[in-house]
Amino acid sequence: MSGSEAPRLAQPPDFATVMGGLRALANDLGDPFAISDPTVKSALFQSQYLAFAVIAGSKGVALTQPQISTSAGGVLAYVSDLWVAQEVRGTGLGRQLLAKVARESAACWGAIGLRLAVYESNVNARAVYDRLGFVTHDRDCVALLTGVRFKQLKDTP
Repeated sequence: MSGSEAPRLAQPPDFATVMGGLRALANDLGDPFAISDPTVKSALFQSQYLAFAVIAGSKGVALTQPQISTSAGGVLAYVSDLWVAQEVRGTGLGRQLLAKVARESAACWGAIGLRLAVYESNVNARAVYDRLGFVTHDRDCVALLTGVRFKQLKDTP
C-alpha cells in the first residue's frame, strides 16, 4: 500500500493516531478544533446504540444518529429524516419532535447541538428551522455515494 498500513477499525490504543489525524485535518482546512479528547474517546469506544427515532403517533417522526464534529467541539445529533403529516404542519409538532431529539441525544450521546439537511426548495421547513435558530452555511455541500458506485468503492482493496 505504498508505505502505509491497510485501513482498519481504530481501537483504543490507536486514540493518539486518531486525534493527530483529526487535528491535522482541522489545521489543513483552517477550521477550529474545539473538541476534547474525552469527548472523542467516548464517542468512538463506548458501546452506545447508533440511532434512535422519535415519533408523534402517526403524525411525525425524526430519525437521528450521532455525528462527531471537531469544529463544533462535540457530538451533534444528525436528524437525517424529519417528517410531519400535512394536516398538522404549522401546529408546532416539528418543533416538539426536534426538542425531544435534543433532549434524547443530549442524554444518550452528550450531544451539544443538532444538524440536519433541508432541500433548498422546501421554504416552509427552512422557515421553521430559521425561527428555531438553525444556521445554514454556504460552504456546506451534501455529497452522496450509493448504488453501483458505492459497491465499487466498497470492493476496492
